[in-house]
Amino acid sequence: MKKISKLILITLSFILLTACSSNSTKSTASSDAGTVRLIVQEDSNTIDENVGFKKGDTVMDVLQDNYEVEETDGFITAIDGLEQDEKAGKYWMFMLNDELAPKAADQIKVKDGDKIEFYQDVYDN
Repeated sequence: MKKISKLILITLSFILLTACSSNSTKSTASSDAGTVRLIVQEDSNTIDENVGFKKGDTVMDVLQDNYEVEETDGFITAIDGLEQDEKAGKYWMFMLNDELAPKAADQIKVKDGDKIEFYQDVYDN
């Protein structure tokens, strides 16, 4: 009887260890597709960090994963409580790889090594 109990215990332990190790490998592989450099200029404070992203993430996804963001139609209106100033014509803008972004943040997919820089600037029509 003791041999059967030991055999069952060893079998269950093996199954449990195998099941746990398989799941952790899958979640790690799907969680990070790479890193981007994310820079946010908040008044006189600049935050510059490398952050991970998942496959298919947009600039907006990366920003929302790292900051408290308010947006309207894909355009950022506030980052960490720092709002745009419409009366002064000052809005959140961003550059992708040192060029002004051609689309809204929710329309641009990030790639490994991208540099994304958010800042407020005066926009004249």
